[in-house]
Amino acid sequence: MRRRLPEREPLVKRARGAPSSAIAARAPILYPADRVQPTAIQDEAEVRRTALAIAPGVLIAGIGGGMAFPILPLVGLQAGLSLPFIGVILAANRFGRVLSNPLVGALVDRVGGKRVFVAGLLLQVAVFAMYLLGVVSGHPGPFFLAGRLLHGPGSSCVFVSSQTLALNAGGPHHRGLASGIVRLAQAASVPTGLVLGGILAGLLGPAAAFGASVAVPVVAAAVGQRMIPDLRGAATTRPTLRQSLAAIADPRVLGIAVVNFASYLAAQGVVLTTLVLLVHERGIAIGGLSDQTASGVFMGAVVAAMIASTAIAGRSSDRAGRRAPLVACGLAAMAAGLLATAFAAGAGSLGAGLALVGLGMGAVTTPLLALAGDVARPELRGSVVGAMQLFGDAGATVGPLLGTVLLVRSDVVAYVGSAAVLLAVLPVAAWLGVTERRAAAAAASARLAS
Repeated sequence: MRRRLPEREPLVKRARGAPSSAIAARAPILYPADRVQPTAIQDEAEVRRTALAIAPGVLIAGIGGGMAFPILPLVGLQAGLSLPFIGVILAANRFGRVLSNPLVGALVDRVGGKRVFVAGLLLQVAVFAMYLLGVVSGHPGPFFLAGRLLHGPGSSCVFVSSQTLALNAGGPHHRGLASGIVRLAQAASVPTGLVLGGILAGLLGPAAAFGASVAVPVVAAAVGQRMIPDLRGAATTRPTLRQSLAAIADPRVLGIAVVNFASYLAAQGVVLTTLVLLVHERGIAIGGLSDQTASGVFMGAVVAAMIASTAIAGRSSDRAGRRAPLVACGLAAMAAGLLATAFAAGAGSLGAGLALVGLGMGAVTTPLLALAGDVARPELRGSVVGAMQLFGDAGATVGPLLGTVLLVRSDVVAYVGSAAVLLAVLPVAAWLGVTERRAAAAAASARLAS
């Protein structure tokens, strides 16, 4: 194992005659890619091992959310819960996560990502326990609601801390690789939970399914505690709230957050909510499958394409040394896929359009996360990741509302409108590319001067 570099801030050579305050004013606008990365792991194989140690916990946190959808509604209906209350239960975790993300990000900066990661996994134990109590008690309403409310901050702890740890571990040269592995686990987690929840409930029953799941987060937490290094930023003092807010207010961070909002709104919001209705309205069939089953197959194509591109995009951005161009290409691919979906008349054209949406989504999210790591100061990466996650979850929350409202007018309008949102933020991605290029040039000039 190679020795990690000591924590220290970079030395910036001051030009003759320039006051030190001028350099201090200019330094924050540069990407910190030319800094010594005190938390970075220099060996690529070790970066991969660290990211793979983080990935199981991320997968489990998402599975806890996905398992709820095929089990909780049916158990709730059998117990006499109303449909609106069941909807509130299912939406409670997203609401809790939106509120928790910025607070968790600041907490990661103060106490370290490893502690928050392990704490989030232990909260998943309480989540599965609440689900189990809801099934066996015969009064699922309060227990299911409590479980979903706990899952919000619990999954936020896991997602925000895991992404921050990946950014810290990868450094400027392997950040895309580490981000890609963690993002891949997050992308696969909820679909895995949906499938696993349905299978376990069918084979074992709801109580046994949740009971068997209680111990899994404990194992993941033990693995994380044992194998994940406690990677932190370079600051010798804990960041203040003002510093965290200043990091989030950076125009580049806000640009990254806006792009994340738009991509989640289109892919996980509009498409996820309206696909089954589109298949039904247009009479698109796959053999003799029902509309629900056919839409599940099409959604599987989206997820498979997204997983494939996520696995490639992060490493590609490392090799290219640029993140923003891949983000812009991903946005363009998503917009093209949504337009193809809007006018698709058969299964083939619909599947191709949705696969393009998935490919674009994977090409956006991983390089965008790595770009956030390039932009943020090491000691404030948790706050930046928390803001990014906040905007992503907000987009996934607004998307279903927007999609159903637009679908009332026309199924074409919903998808064309989503494509328009993505095209509207394409100039933001282009601007991020300009700032990235200028920062790289400035960093190269500073190295030559020193």
